[in-house]
Amino acid sequence: MTYTLGRTPVFDLKYTVGIAYVALPTDVKREDYIRDCYRNFTVSVWGEDGSFMNRLPVAPELMNHLEFPAEASQLGSPVVYVTEQSQSLPIVIARFPLASEVGDAQEWDYKISRTYDDAHMDFFGSPKTGSMMLSVDAGKKAGAMMLKVNGEQDGQLSLAAKGSISCQATESTAFEQQQAFRTTTTDRSAPEGDDSNDARFEQYPGEHHFKNKRFIINKGEEPMVLGKKLKGFLSDLIDEISKATVTTAIGQQPLLNAAQIAAFKKRTDEFVSIVGFINE
Repeated sequence: MTYTLGRTPVFDLKYTVGIAYVALPTDVKREDYIRDCYRNFTVSVWGEDGSFMNRLPVAPELMNHLEFPAEASQLGSPVVYVTEQSQSLPIVIARFPLASEVGDAQEWDYKISRTYDDAHMDFFGSPKTGSMMLSVDAGKKAGAMMLKVNGEQDGQLSLAAKGSISCQATESTAFEQQQAFRTTTTDRSAPEGDDSNDARFEQYPGEHHFKNKRFIINKGEEPMVLGKKLKGFLSDLIDEISKATVTTAIGQQPLLNAAQIAAFKKRTDEFVSIVGFINE
């Protein structure tokens, strides 16, 4: 196959480097054609001389930066091609900026952006500022982003920061795990190996474990009650009260409602929790 892409200078020679525009063929559906381009790393182009070249090889990493026209009558991204001399085969090696494009990057910045209708995706980083950002703006649609680790063996996803980690959500935040959930807050002022002041929260199916020296709810100042000790105290108190007697004309007699008082002992189990447990 002979390719004619490129302007013809003197002596009927083809330029080895030139600019062309991503194009759509008219004999195939746009979606099918673009899927084939990404699968085979090829693209069709219009040359500046009006020549149409079908399915030219494209550098794989370049496919992430190309924009296809909406219709066959329009032009897509401008690209740079070079021609392999032995076969006169043009190869697309770079994307050329449009005349209307204005860059917003600065020295030392690294940025990848893609836009579709009103949706926009950015990957931005700069060693100069020591920052990196990955953002998705889905426009009128619901956006989504996922980090996934998978494999035959159990993997690990780690987040580490010298400083703070902040999570913000305008709606709900959900965590789901199949085994256990653990958080630990360490005492940085403690000697090495001393974890006595560490605060731990552990969650297992059916149980929650808290380990700390104090547990405060809603800035409360009133101490909690130890259920078993309170039950034992009240039981002893009820026993002593039910044993009380009064002096009557016929001598010492038990309280008239001694049986009712003793019955309260059976109800001391009602205020002992079967869900929450503490030791101090």
